[in-house]
Amino acid sequence: MIQTRPSRRPRRLRIHLLNAPDVEPYWFDPERLRDAVRKGTGGRVGVTVTESSDPGVVTDEMRDSHVLAAFNLPADRMAEMPELRWIHLVSAGVNHLLPLDWLPGRVVLTNSSGVHSELAGEYAAAAILMLNFRVPVHVANQRCGHWDQVFNSPLAGKTVVLVGLGAIGGSAARHAKRLGLRVIGVRSSGRAHAHADRVHTPVDLPRLLPMADFLVVTAPLTQTSRHLIGARELDALKPGAGLVNMSRAALVDYDAMVRRLETGQLAGAVIDVCDPEPLPPESPLWRTPNLVITPHVSSDPTDYVARMKRIFVDNARRLLAGRPLRNRVDPQRGY
Repeated sequence: MIQTRPSRRPRRLRIHLLNAPDVEPYWFDPERLRDAVRKGTGGRVGVTVTESSDPGVVTDEMRDSHVLAAFNLPADRMAEMPELRWIHLVSAGVNHLLPLDWLPGRVVLTNSSGVHSELAGEYAAAAILMLNFRVPVHVANQRCGHWDQVFNSPLAGKTVVLVGLGAIGGSAARHAKRLGLRVIGVRSSGRAHAHADRVHTPVDLPRLLPMADFLVVTAPLTQTSRHLIGARELDALKPGAGLVNMSRAALVDYDAMVRRLETGQLAGAVIDVCDPEPLPPESPLWRTPNLVITPHVSSDPTDYVARMKRIFVDNARRLLAGRPLRNRVDPQRGY
């Protein structure tokens, strides 16, 4: 059994990879992960890495494991894994596992937050630039062969309301400041951020949204944030504002968004997340004017696994030393 004190180190660290087919691009390779953990922990303990591919099955190896790395989990069968002390999620979001009342008190849950931030910040900047240059409008005009010289003003001095200031939102804020934007952040804690001019809590959204030239959503999806941006919030935006959603589809009421794009109340929108995914060909979103859709590619770098491995190996060292793990998920907050 893994102990929290360095003086009670185990002789062997047993890691199990639950590499489900729906997250194949983010699979750890068992042998490479074993070698990385061995090297990263200085060879102080033996490392065993096993693997399975069905989230609904608890294997014999899982029952004996200290560590589980996965996306989907047999949440209702945690009692069958008495040795388990740490679960690492290959994703940053944990909304697919909420509520977290299934998590045993002895088990620490961590995520892959930070893997996405560098690329996501650049995507946010690109989306804001597209909206400022009215690219969604020009794309819509191109589809129907319509020439319309829609002009705009420089970006500097305009205001972005950024909902969510975690790793991704913080990176988006940093890039927005580089572009000369005024950044108003929104986060549940209301805590100040180095790259935001002001930070507020979500209760302040009604008075913040009328200031926004651009609304960028990077908040986590929790039980309380579903449709955080609904019809009322979209109506609070100034005419001609632009919207970016690069977190989870359910944070924004897309039906309400579509209606406001069709009437021109929203000048344009860029979304990287849909429900369901892949978005089926018959979805009306494909035919919505002034909307740019990207297929959930805003934040996953091509070296995703290598970046995730660095977080995992560092936490393996911390686990063995009895130190707090990085990227801990708060079961009460859901992120």
